[in-house]
Amino acid sequence: MTMHTETSGADKHGSQTNPATTPTAAPETPPASMAAKAAAWVVRTVPTVIVIVALAGIAYWGHEHDWKLPKFSELVGREGRESIEWCEEHGVPEKDCIACNADLMPKGKLYGWCSVHGVHECVFEHPELAQLPKVPTIDPADLERAARALALRPRKQNNQSCKLHLRRIQFASRAAAEKAGIDIRLVDRGHVIESVSATGEIIYDPTRVARLASRASGTVWRVERNVGDHVKEGDVLAIVDAADVGAAKAALLQAATRLHLHRQTYQRLLKLGSVVAGKRILEAETAMAEAEVALHKAIQTLVNLGLPITREEIEGTPTDQLSNLVQFLGLPESLTAGLDRSSTTANLLPVRAPRDGIVVARDVVAGEVIDTTRTIFTVADTSRMWLVLSVPLEEARYVKIGQRVLFQPDGAAYRAEGQVTWISTDVDTETRVVKVRAELANEDGRLRNETFGAGEIVLRDEPEAIVVPSSAVHWEGCCFVAFVRDKNYLKKGSYKVFHTRMVRPGVTRGDTTEIIAGLLPGEVIVTKGSGILRAELLKGNLGAG
Repeated sequence: MTMHTETSGADKHGSQTNPATTPTAAPETPPASMAAKAAAWVVRTVPTVIVIVALAGIAYWGHEHDWKLPKFSELVGREGRESIEWCEEHGVPEKDCIACNADLMPKGKLYGWCSVHGVHECVFEHPELAQLPKVPTIDPADLERAARALALRPRKQNNQSCKLHLRRIQFASRAAAEKAGIDIRLVDRGHVIESVSATGEIIYDPTRVARLASRASGTVWRVERNVGDHVKEGDVLAIVDAADVGAAKAALLQAATRLHLHRQTYQRLLKLGSVVAGKRILEAETAMAEAEVALHKAIQTLVNLGLPITREEIEGTPTDQLSNLVQFLGLPESLTAGLDRSSTTANLLPVRAPRDGIVVARDVVAGEVIDTTRTIFTVADTSRMWLVLSVPLEEARYVKIGQRVLFQPDGAAYRAEGQVTWISTDVDTETRVVKVRAELANEDGRLRNETFGAGEIVLRDEPEAIVVPSSAVHWEGCCFVAFVRDKNYLKKGSYKVFHTRMVRPGVTRGDTTEIIAGLLPGEVIVTKGSGILRAELLKGNLGAG
């Protein structure tokens, strides 16, 4: 028996092989893995190939058999009626086609262009043209509303040479119209607001804001109010210990005492007039007059400090009680009731609220030294606020004093209302806007200072305007039209016709459009599906293409 032994680490020539430097052969891919990948590729590719082949087959079959999509008129009017002669152009039975046989449904008298309202066949001027069961009576208020709308600003215009209003769109039956997706709505009345939109900011009314400082320099003795407190006119906000106040009160007491003394001297000398030289009486009279001037000056000094006192109060108070009268002058009893007169200074000066309002700023604490130039409180009357709007220059010409303003602060669900009170004569050189001010009532306090939002200046408010869904009005390149259902549409045996009516649109807000002229309330118009009628109007065939 022969045995073959493989020697590891040496080749057949006996040379040594280093395992660390010998390259390692790449592992071979198992046949099972390759088969799985091929299967996955087939699964991904085959459906796509099948679809492409199927589409190619359909295209080839259609080409060989001259196949094409059916016309819309065939879908909505001819199903099951192959034996009837058909008007291919208008998609209705030949015998019923009012476009080809005008005598079947005469149009009646045509009145032409209305220069007042800018439409052909104006129903305001000729109400018998309206598609209503009875000839309506035109409400004068509608004419006035149309006049206001046309006079306010330039409106969208129709071309006088346009003839689309002469066209009528006919369906073979009511079922055909419903199958085409035609939806209808009544011409109605609604609330229309035409306005100029502008961004705005709410601020305090500067004429209702008081920035308060002490009337004399000193040290804050006590602070009585804080930010957010509601105050009434005359309420004490803080009390200042001011040396000038004590000096003014001392001058008042001195002047009052001197006047009392000189008056007594003068009166006594008058009684001794027969034995006293006239010169002495004249000197006493002069001294009394000087004391009166000094007293008046002292009174005026206290008044200027906000501590009013009258000559009658001084003269009606005994001299020994006068110091008690002026010690807490200007302070309410509620603040002085518990004070010890013997140990409390007479230098106290109250800082009072000059009007009803809210403390919106406080910049002082007890013990702080202040002077007359420092604002320590700000009190604002927020019952009325200012709204400053930035109106685009091209829209500013429509704004007038007294117009109503609606404003919705950012993030708020409510709208504030006011009136325009001022229009700036300047235009911002950078933004090209004009500042417009309005005053807003704020009794409930919901409006906040420096709040931004969107404002509207109401130019025209029409609660009973004629309105339609915006989808009912179409611009056809030369005029605006709506499709009006014939008044006899629902009668048995009547022609299923929609009239092309030229209209003059006004304000569009959301999905509602105001109709200045061209439609009357109660008429039935096409909304959803009106694009189908529009296509027929332009192409002359519902099934074209």
